[in-house]
Amino acid sequence: MDLEKEQVDYVFHDNQRPDITYDLKNTESSVTKIWIQGNTKNLSRLKELSEIKKIWIEFVNQKEFNKIIDFINPESLYIYDMRVEDLSGLETLTNVKILGLESNTRASKLWDLKANPSLESLLIRGFTKLTDIQNLKYGLNLRILELEGNNSNQLKLENLQPIKYLQNLKYLGLSNIRILDESLEPISFLKGLELLEVSNQFPTEEFAKLSVLLPNTQCNKFNPYFRLTYPIDELDIMVVGKRKPLLNYKRDKKKLDKYKENFKKIQEEYSTYIENGDE
Repeated sequence: MDLEKEQVDYVFHDNQRPDITYDLKNTESSVTKIWIQGNTKNLSRLKELSEIKKIWIEFVNQKEFNKIIDFINPESLYIYDMRVEDLSGLETLTNVKILGLESNTRASKLWDLKANPSLESLLIRGFTKLTDIQNLKYGLNLRILELEGNNSNQLKLENLQPIKYLQNLKYLGLSNIRILDESLEPISFLKGLELLEVSNQFPTEEFAKLSVLLPNTQCNKFNPYFRLTYPIDELDIMVVGKRKPLLNYKRDKKKLDKYKENFKKIQEEYSTYIENGDE
């Protein structure tokens, strides 16, 4: 499974969604994809639409969420703009393989992922009150996982410990996220991880050490610095590590060489530390 970021983006942003349905009364029973809102009329018809494989839902409160979930069991489910505190209804989705949940202002914890044995791809984005991700450790079949804040709020978590149990992960994305213990160590258990996308919000030492422990994982933070896709004026280089500066590749060559030397030193010292059996 050789992953590219574009493939992951497509998983959660399938552009093939149909036109929105405001009333299910006359919806054909053969429909396989549907886009509805929390206030779509005749939601109870969902239980008759057994051919549905993909569902998009937006603008949904707790009552509407519970009602809709009771009627469905798709392979792909995307929900946007949620006001849902209790996510336990998702435990009935035994068929779901892809689950994208975005913009929830109520939930502080996740549901029991043991109830979703088919779940392979999970996106949690913009959950402004989420602090407890302990149930993630039960998503043992997850291959793709994205945890993200949004433009105005970071996702704030105590630590990433539950992630170390996800031994089947091939892609992990962490962006606009604040981890209170600032440790990436749990990710080091994911020896089969192919692609790691993580925002530059951790200490340089954490990135350097992780690069030693995951030599086969692709991550642009496993280097002392990297080029910006979209430079900011003349600043085209981001130095790896929180609170590190943006620099210009040509003008700041001496500074970059110093950062490179320091990054390499951390890697070498940590490699020696491991070789001596002190890991």
